[in-house]
Amino acid sequence: MKVGIISINMYSKYLNFACPLHTFAFQQFLLQHQIEATVINYQPIYFNGFDMIHPYLYYKNQLKILKKKSPENIKKIEDYKKKAKAWKKIYKEREIRYEKFQNFIDKYYKKTKVCYNSASLEVSSLDFDCYICATDVIWKKEPHEGFDRGFFLGSTCMEKKLKISYAASRGVHFAKTDEEKEEFFQYIKDIDEISVREESLKNYIEENTNKKATVVLDPVLLHPQKFWNKYVTPPKEEHYLLLYYVVEKATDTIEQAIQFARKNHLKIIEITDRPLKHGRIPKNAFVKHQYIYDIGLEEWLGYIKYADYIFTNSFHGCCFSLLFEKNFYVGKRNGDKVTHLLDMFSLSDRYFNYNFDILNHNPPIDYSKVNEKLEKYRKSSCQFLLNAIHNSKDKCQIDYDAIKKKQSYRIVYTNQYKHKFEEVEEEVLNNEKQKFASNPFKNGKSKFLYWHLVVQIDKNWFYYSANRDFIDVNKYQKEELYCAKEKEVIPYFPVHGLHKVIAKAVWEK
Repeated sequence: MKVGIISINMYSKYLNFACPLHTFAFQQFLLQHQIEATVINYQPIYFNGFDMIHPYLYYKNQLKILKKKSPENIKKIEDYKKKAKAWKKIYKEREIRYEKFQNFIDKYYKKTKVCYNSASLEVSSLDFDCYICATDVIWKKEPHEGFDRGFFLGSTCMEKKLKISYAASRGVHFAKTDEEKEEFFQYIKDIDEISVREESLKNYIEENTNKKATVVLDPVLLHPQKFWNKYVTPPKEEHYLLLYYVVEKATDTIEQAIQFARKNHLKIIEITDRPLKHGRIPKNAFVKHQYIYDIGLEEWLGYIKYADYIFTNSFHGCCFSLLFEKNFYVGKRNGDKVTHLLDMFSLSDRYFNYNFDILNHNPPIDYSKVNEKLEKYRKSSCQFLLNAIHNSKDKCQIDYDAIKKKQSYRIVYTNQYKHKFEEVEEEVLNNEKQKFASNPFKNGKSKFLYWHLVVQIDKNWFYYSANRDFIDVNKYQKEELYCAKEKEVIPYFPVHGLHKVIAKAVWEK
């Protein structure tokens, strides 16, 4: 059994510590059980050519493009200015952090040499018997982008193969309209075995479909503490409170950490995924403080393992606090993933808000009870995953072509004559019933021959070859192209994500 893993891993824009670690943990679990597993090098739909090493240069370039194309979009221009300014301040620190992340990935991952995205997965052939989409917020509806087809294993190259979701989460941004809900349920219809990370998603799926969903542990919790000890770099600092926050400003988490550190005479080590030069603890907080950005995964694990106390709003900050048996407190976080995790281990009292009296609340966590529950959940999670892989049933029959034939797209007929550019556009269905238009253009005394086709799948462009293959426009090497004649039937394109087809007029010289 050859398994391909799709997850959020090396393409976390903020270099979130958890993303490479949960993918690593999942792959290691499969390898430990003699299952050949490869991480599919996959860029999510929201990636958009982001510069992982130098976000400052990315936003600087995007700002330049935006000012030229949409100077009236003041709000977005100001947003890009702020982001560019923030990333510029930690230019060197970001380089160091990225290099450390990449070193870990290069050292420990077994991954595909080719980097894929949602478009290239439509036209590629992958040699896996089973595909697993693994953990974290992979089933959310991305603002301005929609659902990520790759994270639902909904790509053409994965058709008719065993599909499993492990600890999938939907996050805060989710399907709102009936159309979006229909799209979500259409994707999961083809997943053979479904497991999720939160009870709310399990209930949502089971209330709206005939599918069964199982709640399982995040992959980092599949391994005991001794597994993670091998990857820990101990910090030089001693007797400190670790403040680790992600995504939101975490004002409540920071304020409570300051109060607690003051009372207990602890230094605060502040770590985040935000582009900050000096952190968010004010100078007049009257507490010893050290802000750190340029660390790697092993160092981050070390700061958790050796902390006296941990204050966090991070889901995986909680997971590793549990693994290393730390006294920790959890600040407000949107969604229910953190609260659900705490509920699982009867630790809801570790969750605080602005009115929480941290100075008079410091009971130690009874880790004998936590570990007892952890072992039970670990056993059931392992059982689900291994059964899903080894006891696969016959797939339900899905007419993939019928789904693809429902797609509509724009076909744009274009002609370049001397310095004149012309185009005519129409909407068509991908059903192999409509025909190419008659040539509407004139090109001097030249005779029109046919159209050459350039197909847009999601955000990528492909030449359509005479063999009916899709060739990335950046990799085209003079292969013979498909010649589409006037009024002949428009070919059916057996892919998802059809957006546009450019029909370029070719003339007899």
